[in-house]
Amino acid sequence: MCVIFSRALVVALVLSTLFSCAPKKVRVYESISDIRSEVIRTSSAFIGKPYKGGAKGPDAFDCSGFVYYVFKQSRVVLPVTAEGLLKAGYQISREEVRPGDLVFFKISKELHLGIMLNGRDFIHASKSKGVTVDDVDSSYWRRNLLSFRTVL
Repeated sequence: MCVIFSRALVVALVLSTLFSCAPKKVRVYESISDIRSEVIRTSSAFIGKPYKGGAKGPDAFDCSGFVYYVFKQSRVVLPVTAEGLLKAGYQISREEVRPGDLVFFKISKELHLGIMLNGRDFIHASKSKGVTVDDVDSSYWRRNLLSFRTVL
């Protein structure tokens, strides 16, 4: 009886692993505050939601609307615009970045921003991909990097 149960359990676990629709695994720092963890969890839940200019969620987002909505869910009220967010909190160096910090880019005279998930990956509302995770060190993002800010 125990052997049958164990085999059934193993088969069920293997099948669920093979056929689950798991999102991209993203590393975060081992010990982060509860609010930072909540921001990361909340932001990750929106991966795949579409981009829409001026949208503040939860069905679609622009980049600043995404940041505003995610932080609001953690009871952190921030400015709604990218320009306002660029003035919120304070600027930090790349070495000081922690999950939940903001990253800003200047693309063709427009501001774009996202939420850092770890030292490299950030989540943002992309015009071409909707809410997605990208690497700040990729050539495109590195070329347009403006600054990092913390609001927590």
